[in-house]
Amino acid sequence: MLLAFVIFLLTGLSFASDSFAATLYVKKSGTKLQVSDSARSKVIARLSRGTPVSLIKKSKRFYQVSAPGGNKGWIFKFKLTSRVPANSSGGGGILGALGGRQKIAARESSSGSSIRGLSPISEKHAKNKGISEEDIQAVKQMEAFHINPLDVEKFLKEGRLGEYGQ
Repeated sequence: MLLAFVIFLLTGLSFASDSFAATLYVKKSGTKLQVSDSARSKVIARLSRGTPVSLIKKSKRFYQVSAPGGNKGWIFKFKLTSRVPANSSGGGGILGALGGRQKIAARESSSGSSIRGLSPISEKHAKNKGISEEDIQAVKQMEAFHINPLDVEKFLKEGRLGEYGQ
């Protein structure tokens, strides 16, 4: 009788966990939904930022999910969030690919904006401090630099970083 009760209880918990699956959201457009819990597995689909997925199972570095349209597969866990991503552009850039923090606190906002290059105020301040026009142009040139997403993927794979880490 006790054995039957335990089996009944475990079966009930199994069904309950399926019906109350957590909803997670894709952090960045182009996120890979893959066949298995390996960064080197076949890509089933690429999901857009904000796409809701239902958590099925957790593995060390990957989550098995069910995506809209019935696709089931695995996503690197740092590509997902429990909150709906804001409608802002950008999608995380290199730090997002590495699974890094994507929010900037208010106290960090001034240094965060300098990462994106010189604002007109910063440029004026630089000139007043005697920074050469050549150095100011070098910062503007760095600001315009763009890294191809495929090159980022290759960098992560070769360096065994992010989803390719061990």
